[in-house]
Amino acid sequence: MIGIFFALISSILWGINGIFLRKGLEREDVVSATFTVIFIVTCITFLFSLADLAGKEISIRPQKIVMLMLAGIISYFIARVITYLSVTTIGSSRAFSGTSTRIMFSAFFGVFLLHEVLNELILSGTVLMIFGLYIFSTEKIDRFGIYISVLSGFLYGLASLFIKEGMLENIFFSVFIASISGLVMLGAFAAAKNRLRLAKNRYLAISATSLAFGNISYYFALSITPLTIAVPISNLYPLVTTVLSYLFIQKLESIGFKTIVGSFLAVLGSILISIG
Repeated sequence: MIGIFFALISSILWGINGIFLRKGLEREDVVSATFTVIFIVTCITFLFSLADLAGKEISIRPQKIVMLMLAGIISYFIARVITYLSVTTIGSSRAFSGTSTRIMFSAFFGVFLLHEVLNELILSGTVLMIFGLYIFSTEKIDRFGIYISVLSGFLYGLASLFIKEGMLENIFFSVFIASISGLVMLGAFAAAKNRLRLAKNRYLAISATSLAFGNISYYFALSITPLTIAVPISNLYPLVTTVLSYLFIQKLESIGFKTIVGSFLAVLGSILISIG
């Protein structure tokens, strides 16, 4: 029950993250906003890593460190910037539903690269996700936003492959390596674009904090609960974002019947794939 509770908490926190992110990006540059969020997330992760590493020995293998660094650059830098760009064009509810395709891409990477089993649940979930995204594409929105949100889902799925191969015995330290690697590359990119600054935006600060603690709750859930339970429950976050968007930021999101149905199908598809 405790593992289920933490998985549900992570889903709620990730959903809340989407709401405050949408508000925070309303008047902020995407690159600077992304740097601000990842900086805060990395700091919080670092504090938990220190607490978890106290008095413990760390076994470090260079190959695994490289894998985690690649995962961080892909997920915390490239995919995160693309995700936040899609949020500014189509809203957090649709963008987060698009990024939930990470589950689908992770499954297919596992099948084709790690020789895992492809079954009926994965195929059924994939069909549902595609159908849900198709419903989004029939709305009067910028389809480019849908495309890049799915692209970020692909990148998150690719990053999960590197994380799976590079995960160390200490989970929090592994996450810190990934996040600091992404932050360094993101900082270099922001500096090159003359956008390296920490945005003084309370919405982004709340978004980053909810994202960080959502991640922490998710890792706790994974440590004590089977994947087939923790992952589907944690993947409810697009629905949480959609419902909260409808209740609190309707003017920014323009939530309609198609949005709700598309989000529901995408989430249901991700759950089937997770179980499969």
